Amino acid sequence: MKDYLLFSGSSNQTLAKKVAEELHITLGKVDLSRFADGEVRPWIQEDVRDKTVFVLQSLSTPMDEYIMEMSLMGDALRRSAPKTMVAVIPYLGYSRQDKQHRVGEPISSRVIAKFIEISKFKEVIVVDLHNDAIVGFFQIPVTHISAMPVLVNAIKKLHVTDPVVVSPDVGGVRRARNFAYQLDADLVVMEKKRFIDRHDVSENFQIIGDVKGRTVIINDDMISTGGTIIHSADALRQAGATSVIVCATHAVLAGDAKTNLEKAAIDHLILTDTIIDSEDRLPKGTTIVSVASTIATAVLTIIR
Repeated sequence: MKDYLLFSGSSNQTLAKKVAEELHITLGKVDLSRFADGEVRPWIQEDVRDKTVFVLQSLSTPMDEYIMEMSLMGDALRRSAPKTMVAVIPYLGYSRQDKQHRVGEPISSRVIAKFIEISKFKEVIVVDLHNDAIVGFFQIPVTHISAMPVLVNAIKKLHVTDPVVVSPDVGGVRRARNFAYQLDADLVVMEKKRFIDRHDVSENFQIIGDVKGRTVIINDDMISTGGTIIHSADALRQAGATSVIVCATHAVLAGDAKTNLEKAAIDHLILTDTIIDSEDRLPKGTTIVSVASTIATAVLTIIR
């Protein structure tokens, strides 16, 4: 009998089941019922005493509900005397709020880190944080894993010739450089202007590099409203790119992102399943690659 258990919150049970399959186990039984007023009432239905317990929960929309659900699951578990508890968070909500842009604003990702810690989780597994510095907000060990290998593999299956990898902003240059190295491709950077007082709005204004006559691969950590990606694709087409492939880890897909991406000048859209729990949210023709194996490997590293 294995001395560890994997539980899933309600945010992405599809991914949790895939991780369990990779580990050759079944998900731990938990009842996530709610009172009539919406209060969540987790009930752990497994013996967790002296076992290593993992709780998988993506902090996606509605992230406030999911962080509370995860915290209450943590409290329910710790009262049953597990050996240790590990939070598996494929997508960390509030990760874009990693600094104070204006006086009077919170550093929200730091608050979320503290929330997880006071819920008695002793370790965290996360996938592709918006900013590596967020790891420093935690006072507990963090395993920061990357979805790059599965995205690179998906790109290679397209058999692209003469590719060029594009970072949609200066902040993503290091990630794009690593992506380009894995594909043996050139690197191009797009510099954009972002408006602090207008959420999810940006304006591209400079392409640093040559994309004329080439297939460009835009790599980003997430797609929210899709505005940055759509404007980038348009600008790259105008600069002479013959084909545009977009790949990103986190499919936030807020607002009208689905409709807008379907109309965009994009030939292929590749996303992972860190958030997606329903194909209804996805633009038509989207390719989904799973990070289940990557997460399972991180889990095994902790228990061995």
